[in-house]
Amino acid sequence: MITPLPRTAIVATLAIISALLTTSVSAQDTPAPYDCAKISVSGNSYDISALKQTYKVTGQPKTEHPYKVQYDYVVNPCQAINVPENEVKLHCVSGAWVCRDKKVFFDESEPKTVSLLPIAGTAPAAENVPAREVAPLVALADKIENVAEAPWTLTLKGGLIDGQDQSAVITFICDTAATDAAVSPTLTGSLNGVTTFQWKSKSACAVHTMLPVQEGMSGFSVFLTVFFSFAFIYLVLGAVYNHQVYGAKGFDLIPHKDFWRDFPSLVVDVVHHVWDSVTGRARGGGYVSV
Repeated sequence: MITPLPRTAIVATLAIISALLTTSVSAQDTPAPYDCAKISVSGNSYDISALKQTYKVTGQPKTEHPYKVQYDYVVNPCQAINVPENEVKLHCVSGAWVCRDKKVFFDESEPKTVSLLPIAGTAPAAENVPAREVAPLVALADKIENVAEAPWTLTLKGGLIDGQDQSAVITFICDTAATDAAVSPTLTGSLNGVTTFQWKSKSACAVHTMLPVQEGMSGFSVFLTVFFSFAFIYLVLGAVYNHQVYGAKGFDLIPHKDFWRDFPSLVVDVVHHVWDSVTGRARGGGYVSV
């Protein structure tokens, strides 16, 4: 029969396989460039390019001693807010995707804007402040009752107010009855620098005929393909060798049969070895060099 593989080789092989798995998973976590006409979430594709415009969201007045204040927002889910040259003082700085307009009621008249600050958007580096990017991120949201499709969220970052990082999280809900031209997002809350909106729109529905094109196999898929290909070749060639050289039949055709019988205990030994290395504890027993 073929000589069994040494225990040290098995440990090294399993360690390499573990490293390859970790590397492959990490590579899959890299986000694709954001395009609001080609959004991919959990196998479905979405196109919200019809919402590529400026929307105004009016907040509810509330008391902040000694005045009553109101927070309004301007939102564009696809790009930075377009600011007309003659209205620069009425909008956030250039590069904002979500702008917060803080208004104060000084008397019974209409509220007046006291600050315009970006909740999300890009900004170059300033003194003691690093450059910030909007970094759009999409993800599937929790299912809502009486909704045919599961909602999905769009997170926009990059804002900075009073030294605290800001972000806007928009939950899109598929509503085929909603008219995109007339429906705007609804403010649902603001806490610890995270402002949340809910947006019912027919554009939020999945476009199943526009599933993303598979550009190639992921690193993990390539690893599995190579692994099982080598495993198949190993079994076939090993069985042929054992039959031709030793006249083996039945289970004796399996190459390194004794090794595979002991493989579970070898895996346990490797796990124990890794655990002891991480925790810094030494196990009793083992081999002693003479």
